[in-house]
Amino acid sequence: MGAPDSWKTAEFNRQWGLEAISAEFAYARGYTGKGVTIGIIDNAILSHSEFAGKLTRLDNGSYNFSYDKQDNMSFGDHGTHVAGIAAAKRDGGGMHGVAFDADIIGTKLNDYGNRNGREELIQSAARVINNSWGIAPDIRRDAKGDIIWLPNGRPDYVAFVKSDVIGEMMRNKASVEWGSEQPVPTGAHSAMPTLLRAARHGKLIVFSAGNYNNYNIPEAQKSLPYAFPDVLNNYLIVTNLSDENTLSVSSTSCGQTASYCVSAPGSDIYSTVGRLESNTGGAVNREAYNKGELSLNPGYGNKSGTSMAAPHVTGVAAVLMQRFPYMSADQISAVIKTTATDLGVAGIDNLFGWGRVNLRNAINGPKMFITKEDIPQEYYVPGSYSEKQFVVNIPGLGNIVEPGTSVERRCTSSECDFDAWSNDISGHGGLTKTGAGTLALLGNNTYRGDTWVKQGVLAINGSVASNVYIENSGTLAGEGTVSAFRAARGGSVAPGNGIGTLHVLHDAIFDRGSQYNVEVAGNGRSDKIDARRAFLNGGSVNVSLEHSKNLLSQNEAQSLLGNKYTILTTTDGVNGRFENANPAYPFVNVTLDYQGNDVGLGITRTAARFDTLASTENEKAVARAVETLNATEPVTETVKRSVAAPTAEALSALQDDQGKAQAVTEEAGIVTGHPVYESFLGFTSARELQQATRQLSGQVHADMASAQINESRYLRDAATERLRQAEGRRIASDIKADDNGAWAKLLGNWGHASGNDNATGYQTSTYGVLLGLDGELFDDGRLGVMTGYTRTSLDGGYQSDAHSDNYHLGLYGNKRFGALALRAGGTYTWHRIDTSRSVNYGAQSDREKASYNARTGQLFIESGYDWTNDTVNLEPFANLAYTHYRNEGINEHGGAAALRGDKQSQSATASTLGLRADTQWQADSVAIALRGELGWQHQYGKLERKTQLMFKGTDAAFDVNSVPVSRDGAVLKAGVDVAVNKNAVLSLGYGGQLSSNHQDNSVNAGLTWRF
Repeated sequence: MGAPDSWKTAEFNRQWGLEAISAEFAYARGYTGKGVTIGIIDNAILSHSEFAGKLTRLDNGSYNFSYDKQDNMSFGDHGTHVAGIAAAKRDGGGMHGVAFDADIIGTKLNDYGNRNGREELIQSAARVINNSWGIAPDIRRDAKGDIIWLPNGRPDYVAFVKSDVIGEMMRNKASVEWGSEQPVPTGAHSAMPTLLRAARHGKLIVFSAGNYNNYNIPEAQKSLPYAFPDVLNNYLIVTNLSDENTLSVSSTSCGQTASYCVSAPGSDIYSTVGRLESNTGGAVNREAYNKGELSLNPGYGNKSGTSMAAPHVTGVAAVLMQRFPYMSADQISAVIKTTATDLGVAGIDNLFGWGRVNLRNAINGPKMFITKEDIPQEYYVPGSYSEKQFVVNIPGLGNIVEPGTSVERRCTSSECDFDAWSNDISGHGGLTKTGAGTLALLGNNTYRGDTWVKQGVLAINGSVASNVYIENSGTLAGEGTVSAFRAARGGSVAPGNGIGTLHVLHDAIFDRGSQYNVEVAGNGRSDKIDARRAFLNGGSVNVSLEHSKNLLSQNEAQSLLGNKYTILTTTDGVNGRFENANPAYPFVNVTLDYQGNDVGLGITRTAARFDTLASTENEKAVARAVETLNATEPVTETVKRSVAAPTAEALSALQDDQGKAQAVTEEAGIVTGHPVYESFLGFTSARELQQATRQLSGQVHADMASAQINESRYLRDAATERLRQAEGRRIASDIKADDNGAWAKLLGNWGHASGNDNATGYQTSTYGVLLGLDGELFDDGRLGVMTGYTRTSLDGGYQSDAHSDNYHLGLYGNKRFGALALRAGGTYTWHRIDTSRSVNYGAQSDREKASYNARTGQLFIESGYDWTNDTVNLEPFANLAYTHYRNEGINEHGGAAALRGDKQSQSATASTLGLRADTQWQADSVAIALRGELGWQHQYGKLERKTQLMFKGTDAAFDVNSVPVSRDGAVLKAGVDVAVNKNAVLSLGYGGQLSSNHQDNSVNAGLTWRF
């Protein structure tokens, strides 16, 4: 989102309070109040451009005006100024608010219309409500009745007395309680019930302290938590700073509200305002207003007071509600208070309360879990801060938080699934983690309360000074330090973030029904607990293999098999045993070894073979080949050595001398394995293995071989059609010939092979041109030669494809014996094939490519008998073809999944019996010719089309089958030629070979114009 300083635009800098609260650091992290709604109880808010598309008013539609003794009129823009500080838009002009992406709902403090805006606000989606208003104390006057002014230029307000303020609140407790239990009416006298009701509806109440000088304390409305301590955590009082560190001389101090009071910029704040102006240049008074001569114009201006400080905190709350979408209002309040920059006397004090709000700190989470012990006695509100635990619910993406309330919402941002707090957290309270998501603690946390993990994951990547208790479905993770932990039934411990070590200063305890989740890797690394003592009262060890590494990118991988790992180490001993050890994998056994202060874990291979989870012949063939890649027998113990240097030496030697590298790795006690084999050890289900074997099989090579055999028919069809054309038969018009025997044919066809359980289907297309030349030979005979170029493209399964450039040469001829014609020929094709395929399963990925040569030869013979009458020409025919395909060896380039194949060949023999027919008739001036062919094709011998492949650098061979050919199929051809006049002929034709497994089609259309 950019560096923090990049947010300090001219628009930002016009409002000095933004930098004073370090708002730029929140913006740089992407937190701007988006998706949060702010409530404001104040004067009516002007429809300013800064609020376009984001302001909702819950009042009677009127504005606030005031009049002086001369009846001059002014607009009450206090609410407009407050709203701008909190949430004015960031649009490049004027200024912008703290939470510039938040929405605003405004209602008037004193609105006596028919609309109950306050109750609507309570029931709305607003999560924080700003209150920049109060009741002023009396001003002292001299004997003449004049105001007494203090040396600092401020009026001499009568000081509120703490006992009087709290006493007034307590006297009104019953009526406020009663008023809050039902929808509150409008009017000033319902203000306190409104605030109590809103707080109990989950809203955060932000209240300005007042502008009655530093010696004064807030009035009764701000002391509501003394009567109702249950809402103190939803209440924030705000004092006014004249600069980053100084309380304004006009500001009331925090006083008795210090335990729920913070400070914020409030002096000379630039924000949105409105002005009444005359349209005629005349007076701005009641008379001009009644005549319609006045207009209300938006603008910008400066104001000072705690009224301006409070919306800074309201905006901060909105930003934090986006940052921590799972937190309730009382938790947001705790973050604001505990991350404030301490001012004045250390700790909570009379003037500044908790200190200046600081978004840079706040976006990193709370800095204290507060209990009554953390509050100075003089500021403690009886009955408040009674909760011992900060209960955080990281709900998981898409889940509902605070259900059944007006602030119910669906948690949709990434923080709902994973969040990290990096502040150092202190205090007498503790932490309880709930919800399915993950919370990571990165700081050096010294809070004194216990830590409970009841749901989801708590990752300690810093330190926690308290004991950790894991139960239900909770998991303790991370690679930091805890004082001690106890995993009860249902609780899990999973060190690291990936593979790592969890440090325990004292006791690590596993109870019956708990789980220790251990991740291991082939390089000898594993999760580990490093504790002073361990008490194993049962519990299961669940072993998983590291899945984050792409083994296929390596030439060799360090093997899991035969390794021993230390998964628990202590200084003062291990007491007891785990109940069992459970691998989650069908091909891996694990054993536990208790030796003194350590618990070890051994990895061996089960008796189950890879092919037991395969379901098809292709899958089984690949699985059997992978099985043979393991050249190392599992060993029963591994010597503990430092392997870092030998491993580096081995990798270096591998480039020069494979034998030397093997010797070095053996000397170091490292067992190496083939990456494909090692990746199979981590499969947990048959589906995973089946997906992997299908992608590893290299079926595209078998598909391409099968496609070349199938598509050889287009050459023999072209030759026989040309011979029939020369015999005077009516054939498709796509063969263009001259009187000297030269001819040409454009090829264009597409095909589809339907997959089955064993092989995935594929699509092909072939385009090109064939050229030929023939002439008469002896009586009733003909001999010709043909050549051409075509390009075949194949799109296979699992992101595989192939292309082939094909160069053709052929010889063909015929001999007629009356009505009987014999036609024969042979073709030879040179192929240059390029293949590409992807391998992706689990964390494994690879891309393999190959370029190789292949050849296809065929011989064919056909006999046809011409039977003609006045209406139709018929030719029964029989065709026999033999095709032989041979590649010159396959050698893929890529990673560990690359394949190779020796030179190999395959053949096919097919016969076709069928009938050809054509006819022609004249309709007016148009001549129409129809032709068709229907045949039955039969394949002899084996139907499988297989290619033998092996993993590169090994002899682990396997046969992979393409889609088998169908034993029987149909050959269809149809066409029509329309001679529209003596010079122009329109042609349309279709040719296809249809069977259960393969469908090849071609369509041709043309216009012949003779001139």
